Amino acid sequence: MAHAALAARDATVKVHLVSARGYLDGKPGDAAGLARLHAEVQACVQRNSEQGIVSKPPQAWPEHVISMRLDTYAAVNRSIVYAAGLSYAVDPRDCSLMEARTGTASLSSSLGTCEVDLLAKTAHGHCDATGQAHAAPPRRQPAMTAAHRAAIVRQAASSPAMAAFAAAMQAHPQAGTGERKTIAGLECEIRPNPLDPDGKNCLARGGSFSSLDAIGEAGMSGMTLEMSSPNGIALRATQARLDTLVPNAVFTPYLDGGFRITRPGSRP
Repeated sequence: MAHAALAARDATVKVHLVSARGYLDGKPGDAAGLARLHAEVQACVQRNSEQGIVSKPPQAWPEHVISMRLDTYAAVNRSIVYAAGLSYAVDPRDCSLMEARTGTASLSSSLGTCEVDLLAKTAHGHCDATGQAHAAPPRRQPAMTAAHRAAIVRQAASSPAMAAFAAAMQAHPQAGTGERKTIAGLECEIRPNPLDPDGKNCLARGGSFSSLDAIGEAGMSGMTLEMSSPNGIALRATQARLDTLVPNAVFTPYLDGGFRITRPGSRP
């Protein structure tokens, strides 16, 4: 990952960090995708054989057709997510496997976002020399109490607006399920996935502050250690640390290696 060399510098910024691996787990599913890849290679080899064309089918097969790695660094006022993706397809010319790689980083805070393409070496947005170090920390609202939720449900009977709010609240509850587990050495609490009604996330507890997108609840760093979704991405942390120090350089990958930076309001 691009940030590995950056993280070797002097460490000065307190962050929560999570390194996770994942794959696309939609329908019909990852196993079906691999089976389809095998079938496409076999069909390609047969077609080439009939036409007298030399084939070079793979000698080793990937574990997933589409896989990814996400490395998240969350400070009290900003966060950056490094994402690497790898996917495979059949080359119809010789039946070998073609690799497609992606590498991006997304820096965000109250100042805005900086979107970085690590392979094309471009960056666009609020990509300043400090990595948004001077962004204001978020102003968090306290978590909704059970009494407050009950009042909203009561008011829903006479107010269409409150009824819509209550329906959304019940469809995507913020409260945890009460189930906890340990992943990568950290305890996490299972909660509904806000992006998938059928999915679940396991959010890390502990830490001296909450990540930017965490629910405002004491004792929750809010870092995602596991994500399960029958219609999307299956993700699990392989490394996680809370309240650890890293160099500020991990927030500014676009300052190294000849990146072309465009500002907000201009074209990337």
